[in-house]
Amino acid sequence: MDPKDEIKQKLDILDLVSEYVVLKPSGSTGFKGLCPFHSEKSPSFHVSQDRQNWHCFGCNEGGDCFSFVMKMEGMTFPEALMHLGKKVGVEVRRLPTAETNTRSRMLQANDLAQKFYRKVLTDSPKASAARDYVETRQIPSELAERFGIGFATDDWDTLSQFLLKRGFSEGELVQAGLSMRRKQGSGVIDRFRNRLMIPLRDHHGNTVGFTGRSMPGDEQGPKYMNSPETPVYSKSHLLFGLDLAKRPARDAGFIVIVEGNLDVVASHKAGIENIVASSGTAFTQDQLELLKRYTSTIVFAFDSDAAGLKAAKKGMSLARALEFDIRAAILPEGVKDPDELVQKDPQLWKQLVEHSQPIMKFFLSHVIRGKNLKNIDDKRAIARELLPALGEMTLVVEREHWLQIVADLLQISADQLRPSIPSAGKPSGTSKPSEPSKPSQPLRKSEKARQLLFGYVVKTPDAFDIFRKRLEKVFEGNELWITLYKLAADTYYSGSQPAQKTYFSRIQDLISSHPQQASLQQLLDTSLFMADETFQDLPPQKVLEHIDHLFSMLDEEAASQSKNVLARELRQAEAAGDAQAVARLLRHLNE
Repeated sequence: MDPKDEIKQKLDILDLVSEYVVLKPSGSTGFKGLCPFHSEKSPSFHVSQDRQNWHCFGCNEGGDCFSFVMKMEGMTFPEALMHLGKKVGVEVRRLPTAETNTRSRMLQANDLAQKFYRKVLTDSPKASAARDYVETRQIPSELAERFGIGFATDDWDTLSQFLLKRGFSEGELVQAGLSMRRKQGSGVIDRFRNRLMIPLRDHHGNTVGFTGRSMPGDEQGPKYMNSPETPVYSKSHLLFGLDLAKRPARDAGFIVIVEGNLDVVASHKAGIENIVASSGTAFTQDQLELLKRYTSTIVFAFDSDAAGLKAAKKGMSLARALEFDIRAAILPEGVKDPDELVQKDPQLWKQLVEHSQPIMKFFLSHVIRGKNLKNIDDKRAIARELLPALGEMTLVVEREHWLQIVADLLQISADQLRPSIPSAGKPSGTSKPSEPSKPSQPLRKSEKARQLLFGYVVKTPDAFDIFRKRLEKVFEGNELWITLYKLAADTYYSGSQPAQKTYFSRIQDLISSHPQQASLQQLLDTSLFMADETFQDLPPQKVLEHIDHLFSMLDEEAASQSKNVLARELRQAEAAGDAQAVARLLRHLNE
């Protein structure tokens, strides 16, 4: 079987789309949610489990599992084929291009390295101190396995030799960030030595790099060492733990953001799995746009002194520009990070996350700490800190709420303070959010009627014969509609009258080899989803009444257009003094 067909057979599009979009049942046959490709308040994004396809009426995008992943992840078709093949256990041949082959080899090397480090930690006599260290960090074996934690021994080239024997070149290992060239002589040595190895995985679960944590007592090199940037690893795009946090984040409705990788590991032990780490770097727009796929609420973790607040401010500005709801979980006094808190009181950390507060409330309490609200200099300092944050808020109701609170605090009216808010609603100093898909133009009534009628007969093949002649009439003069109708008619009359799903698939088969494949498929999908939405909850008699009304409306429109053409020709005949033509046209107009 062709890999594409095998993947479609094994993959349920509902499961795939649900990894990115919160879907709710729509009628008896479908699901709908907010479109991930354009900004909207009311759901117009539909998924059909029967037909294994999707469509958005807001931006008029649609397709199958491959087109969804391609658009969602920015993949080419071969990349989507490989990604989904891996997901459902279908082997797809490696991509032939130089760039994708390099990426593929790097991912293979990193995957083998992770398994190697893991095996060393669990089985090697040289890793006994590392196993003791893992135990002192109170990381249970189940969690160490979940995160793929391993150990790099103090030997010079153990991993390098292991990978060289498996067909990788020295150049590939250096490019992947796993090895380094020897300073003297030829050959390569391991980049990571005597370190606890924590794999860095992308949101698909691929190992793309590592963080190496130095062992206690080893003062050589930094405490934490990350892989260098490579074609598969970019620290500005990666969030540690996101591969494990995606589904829990959708279920909980929010995601927690901490600084360190081990904070994430410890939080899993406390039962908090909707959590990621920025790995000590400032948040980027790429990371936030990645999070936006799974949730619109983020919870930052801060210690009571707000030591990380300054570093997080840029990320919060970007998050406001993307309309995130931002909250804060405040650690108890004297606790430096979630890892430490989990060791002391895991339930307390869980409670702090569950009862997080609006970030502005935390920011405000931090700014006024130690200030004299009767002193003009302190008031000025407070305003200087808080007003830019108000200016970054894109939602008027949120901005006005906090404006009133700040105004009361400074003992001034909100109307007097409002002009001092910089660039209200237009966050400054932030990158411009990526351009979303634009909402499509509303359909004309006649075009919507054609789509409903065609969608109905494809969903109800027994009705094809009943409405055949009337359908031919409403599609006259439109080449694309005539083509699609003929494909449906050829399918219907090519054999026994098939069941709905078979009929749809056979039309798709004919479309797949047609020169106008993309336009025809979009028209077919739109028609079916529109019919789903319109007819699925109506009793049969009401459906037939609706169908009859649509045909009547199109007949009236056709008659009106015909009269307009005759009237135009009549005016031209009168202007030309053609009495015979005038008489003929008047007869037609009066018929």
